[in-house]
Amino acid sequence: MLAAYVLIQLGTEATPESLDQLRGIDGVQHAHIVFGPTDCIAFIQAPDMEALLECSMAIRDVAGVEATDTRLAVM
Repeated sequence: MLAAYVLIQLGTEATPESLDQLRGIDGVQHAHIVFGPTDCIAFIQAPDMEALLECSMAIRDVAGVEATDTRLAVM
């Protein structure tokens, strides 16, 4: 199982539903709004790199997401 933290920058068009959409993506285990230079952090898990990439790309497709920075987690 692979895991990563995704640091997410949200734009002004982000809504509370944007967080719900993030949490509904297959592979997203947790997603939280945070204070600081990053607006949201998601923890994702997938069985292989292809599935992890699909999850990361699905996050980018959510309305309001402007940029992501994905960090693989070593477990």
